[in-house]
Amino acid sequence: MGWIGVAILGLTIGIVANAVGAHGRRQTTINLIAGLFGVLGGQLSFGWFGPTVAGMTLLPVVSGAMILIVIGTVAAQALQPQ
Repeated sequence: MGWIGVAILGLTIGIVANAVGAHGRRQTTINLIAGLFGVLGGQLSFGWFGPTVAGMTLLPVVSGAMILIVIGTVAAQALQPQ
């Protein structure tokens, strides 16, 4: 359940990030992908510290997802034609 829970959390974070901002269809896809890879990368790179729920540590996965979502949003806005 560990990696499945992490993937579900990443998609959930991507959905919440999309709901917070007014974005188009392209940004929705970027948020979902960044959320998914962010939690996986956060779990692998930031380690296993913090509170654990369903086999995943919340601090590394949430911080990794938020970092990649912010980077993806900034990159999408920079590449958008004016």
